Amino acid sequence: MKYIVVIVCMCFAFAKANAACMQNYQQHIVAQGETIYTLTRMYKVTSQDLLSLNPDLKSGLKYGQVLLIPAPNKVLTQRKIKKYKSHHVGRKETLYSLSKKYEITELDIKESNKELYSNPLRKGDRIQIPVFEDVEISLSKIKEVVSDPANLPDGKYLVKPSEGMYRIASKYGIKVDSLHQLNPEVGALRPGMILNVPKNVSLITSEDKDNQGPVTPAIEDNQMMQYVLPNNMSMYLLKKVAGVSEDSLISLNPQLKEGLQEGMSVTIPNPNYGKVTDLKLETSGVARLVDSLNNFKKQRLAIMLPFSLQKIDETTSDRDNLKSDRTMRIALDFYSGLKIAIDSANALGIPVIYDVFDTQKNIQTTQNILKQTDFTEYNTVIGPLMSVNVVETAKELKDKGIPVISPLTNTEVRLYRNLFQARPSDQVLKEKLQEYLATYAVGKNVIIITDNDRPELKKEFTSILPGATVLVPNTDKNYIYSAEYSKKLKSDTENVIVLAIENEVLITDAVVNYAAKTAAYQITMFGLENFEDMGLSNTKLASLNYIFPRMFKESDTTNSFIEKYVSIHKITPNSYATRGFDVTLDVIFRQASAADLYESAFINAKTQMTENKFDYSKKFFSGFYNDAIYMLQYQEDLSIKELHINGLQKNYK
Repeated sequence: MKYIVVIVCMCFAFAKANAACMQNYQQHIVAQGETIYTLTRMYKVTSQDLLSLNPDLKSGLKYGQVLLIPAPNKVLTQRKIKKYKSHHVGRKETLYSLSKKYEITELDIKESNKELYSNPLRKGDRIQIPVFEDVEISLSKIKEVVSDPANLPDGKYLVKPSEGMYRIASKYGIKVDSLHQLNPEVGALRPGMILNVPKNVSLITSEDKDNQGPVTPAIEDNQMMQYVLPNNMSMYLLKKVAGVSEDSLISLNPQLKEGLQEGMSVTIPNPNYGKVTDLKLETSGVARLVDSLNNFKKQRLAIMLPFSLQKIDETTSDRDNLKSDRTMRIALDFYSGLKIAIDSANALGIPVIYDVFDTQKNIQTTQNILKQTDFTEYNTVIGPLMSVNVVETAKELKDKGIPVISPLTNTEVRLYRNLFQARPSDQVLKEKLQEYLATYAVGKNVIIITDNDRPELKKEFTSILPGATVLVPNTDKNYIYSAEYSKKLKSDTENVIVLAIENEVLITDAVVNYAAKTAAYQITMFGLENFEDMGLSNTKLASLNYIFPRMFKESDTTNSFIEKYVSIHKITPNSYATRGFDVTLDVIFRQASAADLYESAFINAKTQMTENKFDYSKKFFSGFYNDAIYMLQYQEDLSIKELHINGLQKNYK
């Protein structure tokens, strides 16, 4: 047993060396009849502000054009640049991936490379990456920016570390929805933000409550109610009754820190008042499992991850290893989310303990762990990450019947009967897209763009869309001329364009050519990827109503996991941390709602966690694979919407 210490090193910095605050931005899609003058009136900015952020305006305003609009400053910060480093953009690199790699924000990158406000990031670009001075964020540091929060104007509030919307709303006696209405442009809260709050309201702090005993906040009539605790009331049941988290209950009732007692009167949200947004677990589709928990036996998990601790010695620091070892970074991120999932389960009354094993990315180390450890004590193994180690672990534990969860591999591996592949494979993503297409395209004009290098894709898509027109590149130049793209479009029906290709040049040409025709034709485009790594214009994809399958959908709202993660690590979780949380909590919930994970796979249908879905199907004489995915579509406002998939019956082959 080795104890893992995850050290998250944070740098908080400015986007400009001499700036006093960071400028936020929002996007605006130009509508018919709008002028620069009407935009300046609408957003209360000057024409010079618009021109500086949108140089293309010098040639005139165009219908459908996407503009960058300066938004009111919301964040006070102390981030300062000490130098820049040059970065050569590689294939599949995006602003998001670069922000995670260098531990900065996408806005930091754009501020240092102004052209990225109007142009997408492309492979081969050479950009500047700001390197920030290390600063420790704390309330005292925030006070250096705003010398005294008490001196803020009436109607303004300085967000403190670990505060969420519910806690702030409670202080001012308003609903969370009302606080959101006062701050429509604010997403996830960060320490140092300045929020709009009601004026002329006495602020009730947690210190006031501690000094005065139970205090009912200055709230709107009937928003809260008094509830008398019956005999044998547990915190878990009280959270269910109140519909809020333990932290929120204690914030409203500090006396709960001493325990729950029969006859105690506590303040809880009034269920008849209206929906109260809170810090509780807000994961769509999981509520059914939470409501059906019936197995509260202690769960013991074995966590097998490649931390590679043997690399750490007197001459090599943790930071050096994190920079050089991508697998180690992924393992630590995954583990950070996993720990929060286990803490959440324990808070719900599901007892979970775990042991961590360092596989070191090494098959021999993995085999040694398997030989030296009695795994019959564990309900489930989560990991390893590497496919060869996953298969070896499942092979060794199959006769013991211990489930092995492969959290990240999507390659075709041998599915031993105890192996659960939690990540949908590329084949599953493609098949789900084809199933959706077969229904969607009925009665529409279908055009399939193919690639000479992947003839099997042409065969697969033409077999499900037999009446489609097929565009094949010229065999000599592997190119489709612009006129060919529009020749088969029809103006009297919807045109469905299917990109059955992987060639980046052909994909770019198809998107550009068809996007130019959307004013005259109704077009919906389908593809196998989201094309983030290619730097295609989101505006063009939105105009094409582009639809694609994906393993996960990035959370677009702040939820309990994100808030908890930020409160611990002072950064938002990346996809690996979120994956660690989702995979682990899904396993725990499944085991707590059935006799074991195997039974849950058969009796429990699809679950949806923070960003990932799970729906396990079993292969004949083999293991389980996750065939739950998202079908996503770009919207006019550049947001991405999840489409409903009419699911087929689970297929137990």
